[in-house]
Formats: sequence, C-alpha cells, structure tokens
Amino acid sequence: MYDQIRNNKFNLPIRMKQKAPQISPNKLYASLLKKKNESDQQQKIVKSPVIQGNVYINSLRNNQGQLKVDAKKSRPTSGKDLKDISTVLLKKTHARQNSKIIETKENSQNLTQSALQLLQKIKAERPDNKIGQIQTSKEILQYHQQLIQKQYQKLLDLSKQTEHNQLQQQQQQQQQQQKQKLFKGPRSISNPDISTLQLCITKAHAKSIPGMLYTGQTKINQDSYKLIQKFGTKENDWYLQVSDGHGTNGHQVAQFVQEILPAYIEQEVMEAPYYYDRDKTINNIFKQSFLKTNEDLLNSGIDVTYSGATTVVVIAFENILYCANIGDSRAIIGRYDTKLQVVELSKDHKPDCFLEQARIIQRGGRVQAYSDEEGNPIGPARVWKLDEDVPGLAMSRSFGDYVASQVGVIQEPEIIKHQLLPSDKFLVVASDGIWEFLSNEWVIETVNEYYKKGDAIGACNKLTISCKRGLVEGR
Repeated sequence: MYDQIRNNKFNLPIRMKQKAPQISPNKLYASLLKKKNESDQQQKIVKSPVIQGNVYINSLRNNQGQLKVDAKKSRPTSGKDLKDISTVLLKKTHARQNSKIIETKENSQNLTQSALQLLQKIKAERPDNKIGQIQTSKEILQYHQQLIQKQYQKLLDLSKQTEHNQLQQQQQQQQQQQKQKLFKGPRSISNPDISTLQLCITKAHAKSIPGMLYTGQTKINQDSYKLIQKFGTKENDWYLQVSDGHGTNGHQVAQFVQEILPAYIEQEVMEAPYYYDRDKTINNIFKQSFLKTNEDLLNSGIDVTYSGATTVVVIAFENILYCANIGDSRAIIGRYDTKLQVVELSKDHKPDCFLEQARIIQRGGRVQAYSDEEGNPIGPARVWKLDEDVPGLAMSRSFGDYVASQVGVIQEPEIIKHQLLPSDKFLVVASDGIWEFLSNEWVIETVNEYYKKGDAIGACNKLTISCKRGLVEGR
C-alpha cells in the first residue's frame, strides 16, 4: 500500500503539507531569552521563596500542548537546530532554577536574621522582661528550675499556714474546754464578788456581817443570799441572789425569799422552751416567780404588816446576764477599757423617783421624808398612807410590806439584760448595807486591786470592814 501511495498508482489526490517558514536559531534564542527575562522580573516582584513550576515552558505552550511560536517565524528545518535549541533551553533553565534556589536561601537567612533582631528588640523593650535576651538552653533550664523552686516554696508556705490555722483551732478548743471547767464552791454565799474571766463566771466569794444600832448594839443580820453553780443543766450557768430584810420580822422574810424564789425560777427555767425567745421567756419567769413568792409569803404565817425584804437576782447564762431587782439592793460590773468604770445592772427603787412616785400617789399614798419641828426633811423619801403616818417605807418595791402594798408598793421586778464583754472584769452584788456607806466608784476601785491579784476573799473582807468603819463613823 505504501508503495502504491508513494507511486500514486491509484491516482488519488494527495495534499502535500507545505513547508513552514524557517527561522534562525539566533532569533529564536533572542525571543526565548526576552520572555525568560520578563518572567524573572515578574517572579522578583512576587518575591516568593517557593520554587514554582516552569512558567517559561508553560507560557510557550498552547491548549494542545504545542510550543507557541510567533506567526511570522517558522520552525527550524533540521533536527540539529532543534537539538541546539533544546540544549540552550536546558542550560538556561538550570541556571534560572539554581539562581532561584540561591535567592530563596538568601531570603530565608535575611528573614531569620530580621526575625531574631525583632524578637530581641521586643524582649528588650518589654517592662516585665525576666530573661532579658535570647538565652541558651542551659539558661532556660536554670530559669525553669527557679520557677519550680518558687512554686514549691509557695506550696510549702501554704502548708505551714494550714498547720498554723489548725494549731490555732486546737488552742481555741482547748481554751473553750478550760473555760467550761468552773470552780465548784459552796452553794450559799452572801455579798459575792465575782470575777468574769473569758466571758463567764469563774470564781466567787462573799461575806456578810450584822449591822449596828445607833446605840452601838449589834443588830440581827437580816441579809440572806443564794449562790447556785450549774444552775439548770449547764455547768457555767449561775444563779446569784441577795435579799435584805427590814422591819420587825425582816430576817424571816429574807430567809423565806432565799428558799422559795430560787426554787420557782429554777423550775420554770428547766421546763420553759426559751431557746426561741429567751429574753421574753426569762422576763415572764422572773415576774411570775416574784409574784408567786410574794403570795406564798402572805400565806406563810409570817407577820408582814410592816416587814418585808428587797431582793436582787442575777442569772448568768454563759456570757449573758439577766438582773431582776426590787428595792435598793444593787448589782454592778467593774469594767476596764482604757480606764475603770461602773456598769449598773440594777436601779434602786426609791419612792421619790418620778414613775414610782406617780404610781404611789395614784393608788392613794404619799411620798415624804421625815421632818423636824421646823418642817425640814430628814433622811430619804418614804411611802405613807394618805391620811396616816404609816408605814414610812424607804423603798417603792419589796416583798411583804402589806400596808405599803395597799398604797402602791409592788413586787414586780425591773429586769435588765447585759451581755458580757472582754473588758468586764468582775461583778459585785450587795445589799444597801454596802451602798449606803460606799459609792459605786469606790467599790470598783477597791475590788479591782484585789481582782488583779485574784483575791476574791480579800475583796469581800475589805468591803465589809470599810462598811462597818463607815457605820461607826456615821454613828
């Protein structure tokens, strides 16, 4: 078939391919070199360190994968020319790629140096710079070891602080237990001097002596007292009572009140659910117990027509004190806070007090002191019947005193609540045998000297001796 075609024996029309116009190798090289330079300039503008594909070769190909050649130029006619061209292109391509690799390495080195310089500048300008400059691996390791040491020291300090707090808690618990262990003394002591250490009563002592008449004869001791430790159910709850009798049968009245009143109060305290409203409950207990005691006294057979007794009661529930008082017996606290001062737990019920006098007058009585021939007042104000000079009672509240009770003398106590403070040092409860001759300020100054020495017995002896000396001097 080939021979037929070549000899054209079949007389078929054969279209012969025309020869392409020839182009010189120099012109082709110049054209390719120009395009290569343009491509290099574009790549320099991009400044990409990545070696891209052969843009030059791709740009010379059309969609069919053939090389693009200027329409006015023709392909080389011989294979030798094509070989020479490919050799030239190959050499130029290698040279271009090598130059790009070198340029990329230089750019990387420049970038690394610039980054290091910038990093050094930032760390040098940072205010909290701890490293100062780029450190070696040995310095970095040393720095991390220092951080670990600081963290370990913080944990160690925290552990020590925790142990210290636990030790403080244990000491506080031990102090609380020691505070609850109170001194167990006798259950009946008069005129107590009580030191209040750590917000509770820890020591108590008292002494009572009979008074003297103006003739120098010794009177019957009409004072009575009651001191109950572990009052109710708690060991650090206390009951303190001082009663002072007056009149012919005053000593019997005081003794009766000493026995009956604490029993009523203790029974009510044990039975009453006062935990929700202790103040209201205690007030009610005091009032009811005082009234019941007075009713029992009127029915006891003791002649109380012109006889009676004043009474002051102090109940201590740990650091809370409740004081109930009728008459002129008194309870005070010695407080030392930068200076020594008096805190009164009770008020004397004198007939010339405004509210007391108003009640007495309203109930048909009158308030007046003794008077001499010229009408000048002598001594304290007293309670009298409106149309008679009886009974002449020098207080407006008391147990008994039947005649005086008809003209406004009552048995309802005045109640005062007090919460102990660390500055409250001691408590003094006494009858008017002390307060008639000794002032509150003198008493606390004297007792404070014995309080510093822990000598409650000495304080009681000093008060009674001073009171007796004042009585003798007054006589």
